[in-house]
Amino acid sequence: MSAPPPDQQDEGCPLLPQRSLRRRRPAVFPAVGRLKDAIAANRDIPEFDVHPGERMAFLTLVHIHLYRSCFPPTDRSKDLTSLWTSAKDIASLANDTENRLLVLWSEYLDTNPPLQEIQSVLWSEFPSQPESVQLLRVVDSFFADNVPPAFLTQPIIQATMMATWRMGLRCSDDSRHQGWQRFDTLTSPRAIHFLHLLGHLIFVGTLAHYLLYPPSFITSFSYRWYGARETFILVIAASSLVAPWSIYSLSYLLAFLGFLLTLPSAPLPGSLAFTFLHMALMVHVVSLHFPYPPSIVYLLYPSTFAPLSTLLIQGTLRILLPTTVFILPALLLASYLVSASLADSTFHPSNLNPAPMDTRASFSLLFLLVIGLFLFASFMSFSAAEMSIVTTGEPWDRYTPAVGKLARKRFYCTVVRYTGRVFSPPFNLLPLPLIILTFVRSMFGYPQVPIVKKVEIIIWRVSVGLLGAVVASIWLWGSI
Repeated sequence: MSAPPPDQQDEGCPLLPQRSLRRRRPAVFPAVGRLKDAIAANRDIPEFDVHPGERMAFLTLVHIHLYRSCFPPTDRSKDLTSLWTSAKDIASLANDTENRLLVLWSEYLDTNPPLQEIQSVLWSEFPSQPESVQLLRVVDSFFADNVPPAFLTQPIIQATMMATWRMGLRCSDDSRHQGWQRFDTLTSPRAIHFLHLLGHLIFVGTLAHYLLYPPSFITSFSYRWYGARETFILVIAASSLVAPWSIYSLSYLLAFLGFLLTLPSAPLPGSLAFTFLHMALMVHVVSLHFPYPPSIVYLLYPSTFAPLSTLLIQGTLRILLPTTVFILPALLLASYLVSASLADSTFHPSNLNPAPMDTRASFSLLFLLVIGLFLFASFMSFSAAEMSIVTTGEPWDRYTPAVGKLARKRFYCTVVRYTGRVFSPPFNLLPLPLIILTFVRSMFGYPQVPIVKKVEIIIWRVSVGLLGAVVASIWLWGSI
């Protein structure tokens, strides 16, 4: 795909050529209606007013959104005959749209496009409506509930997303900024994800150290309650809470509240705040194994561990949780009977361990939880793998194609999330003064100053960009 002239490129986003501001790209949703009419009349793909270099990206978006429009909410007010007829029409249109999309991509791949061109197809932006500010991309549609499954699992899509994960988006050919572009490209999504995950792991280690060796209760006003350990926990928790919330937000919130409730002192054993820290640690350790970024699932081999983690999540929601609810009445009755029968027995743990009592109890519970999860994970993985390991050679589908499809979607979501200049916590605190300054200026009606964006780029390059380039270089040198 041809790059725009140098005067139309923006060094602020050097990973892909930016679209020309002089030429408005066509809208997606009006084209969806035209394509739907063409399919109903059994005609070929209509001609759209789109640049030849952008045609493939636009047609892919139109086919995907037409496929998604084939699954509207079910209207329960219709009679059974109308529901049956509507379901047949929807299935026919969805199958026809998916087949047309596969044929379109088959013809496109016959031209042997380079990786940069395929990435541009997947990341190109088009407006949803002629005058709308909402922009649509092919990669964003991967996260939707209804996406053509054969396109989602296409080998070239998998290979492109994996190459983007390891090496980032390819640079454009602008010689003015080629050096900086290559430097920015070194910080691949995998490197940014690693830095984000490293912050989580250090947070878990620091929090565990605090729970094992909490500060002693000293009433002297000269005692320094907050050292480097406590400050680090607070900084990581605060920076993660101002970032978009995720599955880890609960543990960070519990840790932040634990210190907030005891100001100006630190949480001590036996207090509610100290219990919050235990809950934060247990929630965080378990969450690191979920297929939601950042996660150890994507650390080395996503195609191996992402399906396993997805299988366990699905097994928990669809098997373990209903089973637990089903046997809960009997479990409560049995627990009461056992408690009543052992009311005269007392267990005295050893006091030789220097760790606090609630720390020992919490870590014992965490150990039992991990053992239970290991047994459940082993049972689920062996059961699912036995059904499909012989029938497929695709690593993503080792636990049935349905699990593989969901694992791919979550991996693609991770790739897109860490693509570009992303400030992962705690680095997201660095541009915070610029964001606040820009917001205050906008409140008083002042326009955005271009130098603010340039300063933000410089901050990213000397922090995340520099560390990410070092991590990515080690990975590429080791060919991992």
